[in-house]
Amino acid sequence: MSLDALYPWLFTTAAIIWLIITWQQNPPEQRAQRTPEIEPEPPPFLPNDIAVEMLDIGVMYVSAEGVVLHHNPALRTVLRIDGAVDGQTIMSLVRDHQLDEFVRDTADKRVNDEMLFHQRNPSRTMRVVARTMILPNDAVVVMVLIRDVTQINQLERARRDMIVSISHELRTPLAALKILSDTIVSQPPPEVAQRMAVRISDEVDALTRLVEDLHDLSQIEAGRIALQYAQNDCIAIIQQAIERSTLHAAAHQITVTATYPDDLPAVMVDRGRMAQVFLNLLHNAVKFTPDGGQITVQARVIQLPDETAAVTNLPPDHPAGEWVLLSIADNGVGIANEHQSRIFERFYKVDQARTRGSGTGLGLAIVRYLVEGHGGRIWLRSTVGSGTTFYFTIPTESP
Repeated sequence: MSLDALYPWLFTTAAIIWLIITWQQNPPEQRAQRTPEIEPEPPPFLPNDIAVEMLDIGVMYVSAEGVVLHHNPALRTVLRIDGAVDGQTIMSLVRDHQLDEFVRDTADKRVNDEMLFHQRNPSRTMRVVARTMILPNDAVVVMVLIRDVTQINQLERARRDMIVSISHELRTPLAALKILSDTIVSQPPPEVAQRMAVRISDEVDALTRLVEDLHDLSQIEAGRIALQYAQNDCIAIIQQAIERSTLHAAAHQITVTATYPDDLPAVMVDRGRMAQVFLNLLHNAVKFTPDGGQITVQARVIQLPDETAAVTNLPPDHPAGEWVLLSIADNGVGIANEHQSRIFERFYKVDQARTRGSGTGLGLAIVRYLVEGHGGRIWLRSTVGSGTTFYFTIPTESP
């Protein structure tokens, strides 16, 4: 047999041997075990967004039936939930038909929408935004974002109230100035012109106080007021404040007196700002005191907490240490109980029909900030018809 005729036989034999070896190494049962299985389909909804998990806004994914599928940690804080969330219905979590119907309606209509959700206990307002997502299997999931906007709404309301108050406070003296100036232009008798000139001066003073109070308030809220602490003679501050308020009090036959020990220690205060505290409180006392009334300023040293029980209505959070306790008392109309808790709020005013003159509603708010900026506290005691006493403390040492 020639070599050329032998090649086909050799190749055929080699192929048969390879098939036999392969068959022995890979029997049918082993080949069946190694057959790749079909990967199971992933769940229809599996959120895995790190950004959503880190948001400080509550986020939950809700099915069309109103069942929570997933939520981020912030949702528990926003809704104040302690128990389980996933697998629960919205109704079982918040007990509110309005929010439940809102989410279901969004899923049914397959739209995006938003609403304000008002919670009663505790009273809060939350902004709810719903975004519909259509999954590959045509299932509907609603992404619900919930943010507590209670504080934002309160700030907005305060801003609107402030604008209204400022507009009113500007309008009143400006209207008076217009009338008074027109009267002077008409060349009235000299005695009438003199009275008009005095009134104009008073109205200009009122406008000046308003502008100064607004400036101080803006500086306070911006954190731009830096108190310059130094050792100051407390008696000198009291006497100077009384002298500066005497003219205003004397115009209404109101007597201002002061009682304090001769050895009253020096105080660690910003002298200019502390003078502002005294003047605001004295001006406020004159406004509430009828003609012929009496205003009394008193000062004494106290050691806290040793004398806590002896100090009338001392705030429970008052710091310990040595303080000068000052009081400014009048025998005026007094302040009703419903006003006392809010008297230090900016732009808050009591019944002006029972007071002398108008005010900006900013003076006491600024006084509280300045007193507390020195580390002290301010409070009051008042009885309608018997007068009001404002108490405040200032430190004898660095606050």
